[in-house]
Amino acid sequence: MRSRICDVIACLLVVLTAGVSVAEPSPPTARHFEQRVRPLLEARCLKCHGESKQEGGLRLDSRAAMIRGGESGPAVAPEQPEQSLLVEAIHHRGLEMPPDGKLSDEEIEALTVWVTTGALWPEHSQLLRESTGHITDADREWWAFQPLTRPATPSAAVEERSMHPIDRFVWQRLAQARLRPAPEADPVTLVRRVYFNLIGLPPTPEEIDAYLADDAPQAWERLIDKLLADERYGEHWARFWLDLVRYAESDGWKADTYRPHMWRYRDYVVGAFNADKPYPAFVAEQLAGDEVAGDDPAALAAAGFLRLGIYEYNQRDARSHWQDILNEITDVTADVFLGMGLACARCHDHKFDPLLQKDYFQLQAFFEPLLWRDRETATSSEDEVVRSRQQAIWEDATQELRGRLDALTKPHAERVRDTVIEKFPRDIQASYFKPPLERTSWDHQMTYLMERQVGDEGGGPRKVMSSDEQAEYDRLLEEIEAFRPLQPAPLPVVMTVADAGGEIVPTQISGRSLPGVDPGFLTVLANDSASAAPQITPRGSSSGRRTALAEWIGRADNPLTTRVIVNRIWQQHFGIGLVATPNDFGRLGAPPTHPELLDWLTVNFIEDGWSMKELHRLILTSATWRQSAHHPHAAECLLHDPEGALLWRAPVRRLTAEQIRDAMLTATGELEPTVGGPSVEAKVPRRGLYVKVFRNTPEEFLHTFDRANGLKSVAERTATTTPMQSLLLINGPYALDRAKALSERLVHAGHPTSDVFLVDAIRRAWTRPPSESELEAALEFIGVSAEDDSSTIDREHLVDFCHVLLNANQFLYVD
Repeated sequence: MRSRICDVIACLLVVLTAGVSVAEPSPPTARHFEQRVRPLLEARCLKCHGESKQEGGLRLDSRAAMIRGGESGPAVAPEQPEQSLLVEAIHHRGLEMPPDGKLSDEEIEALTVWVTTGALWPEHSQLLRESTGHITDADREWWAFQPLTRPATPSAAVEERSMHPIDRFVWQRLAQARLRPAPEADPVTLVRRVYFNLIGLPPTPEEIDAYLADDAPQAWERLIDKLLADERYGEHWARFWLDLVRYAESDGWKADTYRPHMWRYRDYVVGAFNADKPYPAFVAEQLAGDEVAGDDPAALAAAGFLRLGIYEYNQRDARSHWQDILNEITDVTADVFLGMGLACARCHDHKFDPLLQKDYFQLQAFFEPLLWRDRETATSSEDEVVRSRQQAIWEDATQELRGRLDALTKPHAERVRDTVIEKFPRDIQASYFKPPLERTSWDHQMTYLMERQVGDEGGGPRKVMSSDEQAEYDRLLEEIEAFRPLQPAPLPVVMTVADAGGEIVPTQISGRSLPGVDPGFLTVLANDSASAAPQITPRGSSSGRRTALAEWIGRADNPLTTRVIVNRIWQQHFGIGLVATPNDFGRLGAPPTHPELLDWLTVNFIEDGWSMKELHRLILTSATWRQSAHHPHAAECLLHDPEGALLWRAPVRRLTAEQIRDAMLTATGELEPTVGGPSVEAKVPRRGLYVKVFRNTPEEFLHTFDRANGLKSVAERTATTTPMQSLLLINGPYALDRAKALSERLVHAGHPTSDVFLVDAIRRAWTRPPSESELEAALEFIGVSAEDDSSTIDREHLVDFCHVLLNANQFLYVD
């Protein structure tokens, strides 16, 4: 039976998806060179074939030198890998290079593809930056470090249909390349696109009809405003940010223990997008929510950004463990907010960008006194006063019972504690046994890690009690439980951070026996007023260091950070940023395709109060965004701009993992609209955003369609196409169950005739009516005529048909 279903699905998909365009993979580009080829040449080739040494007369530090070759002849023949000695050597076909061992298959493929596609060597590229420990004037000339100014808008668009500022910039570039933009997409396509773009869900047939019936001049603008005011907007736009900050709800490593309260950070992000929180406040609450907002529960949850890192439950080398935690926080902060690969400067000055090792540890110094808080209670001061009164009543009533319980458990608790603590190095143990008031920030951090293992591994005092003591322990707990009605309701628990008390230890530069460094900003920006020495003011019991960092990131005159977030927003709308490497604005990344447009948008974003919703409105009302994905002269345009970087048509994009799942639930009518709250199992019909996120054991369907795994900052998801994806859609229980649910929804709709029935089926899945040929194919597959009563439709064939709809490109892609 299943083989028949697979056969008919395959056949019908051929009919129903005829003519559907799916984006072809782009050829290797400058980004391929910068990220895969150049680092490989530097690491494995230039020691013997660079500026200081040329074995066999061969240099491999420029394209010209490779083509010129050495004693054996040209090393590279662009587009002719079979004639290239470099390709021959790395495959060990006669020549064998590198001499210290063959490259991996992935490295060989990267170099071979590079040669095959023309050995592109970007003009701006340089293999090595000389490491002097200083920043030069030339370093400061890099485009991303230039002060922000508003470029003049081109005086007139080449095309007559729009005078929108975005279109002026884009169409000016197209005119320079002798290209023209695609026509505007049809209304149904645009409505589907904007729904997925803003709320991550497809429009219903009723919503499509309502828009088509609105003939007012501002209908499009009203639709955008409606979607931006929808709570589902925050749910969808939170997803890209959660990918960036490596959001997950488990510890990682072997145990991968679940974090039951981490979801409050996710809900904070959803709420921040829905409230259109200005970007500087969004940054400050995540980096320093505990400092800038006092006891605001939402701000404490926001600081959970710093609590998202991996934790190793049984690591006895607490010193290295905490350093790993700080390193990861430093790396992710630089990736997310600075758009710079600062991690490469942890061990030495960056080899390509003007980022010093000192910069890395000056950034880390802002987090030096940081301490994780796993069970902080989220309540305001006013609520705490009321709660304290009630708590005092309960404590008075249970004082005697709790005293007896403490007396019973204390010796056993100390025994359990000592068993665990003695497994740590002696100098680490010393931190634990210091009086709390004598501890430094580092002592507090070591104590935190040890106490966590006491709780996680020790198992509590009951574990080592005798049977009689266990019985007494249980009886006391039962008697105390009888007083629960007197106790105030448990407070919401937040996983957040705070600064540790005590003297703050100096931040040491790895591998150097130098005095510690103070918090500081990037040296390359030090000649800018935004990057003067940080002014750090203590905030209550906290150092104020993280607040100073957040304020610098959110300054209007910071030339780097606001460009980064504006580029990220553009990327979400077009599939690729104006800077194609959103986490890398340095030399390993790509330069902006439209630098003036990026600066214009950035200045406008600041002047609009750092409002993301205003930036959305600006982009979505442009003719550039409303272009069709189908260009009448696509072949000619592809010759001039194969990557589509000049924006001559809209991109065709596959739905994300969450969108595929949520669109199925929308089509079937099963999607539960609840916003926020604890995460759920995958079987619960809520949005994919709310499915539990385990690092080591991710949910199968979402993982297969490239959901981020929470292990590192992900600025752009990899869109793979794999056999497993096809198998899950055709044979997987989730897709099969959704097909059955869709068929049941259609049956219960009570459509009179088969053609009306099938038109509704296609509109529910594809958000558009079928073409004449598609309807004919559907009727033939079901085995009925258009006028037949819908009750005659075979239910098994109907499920198969619904299954086809959910497997089709029209469902899986947005154009």
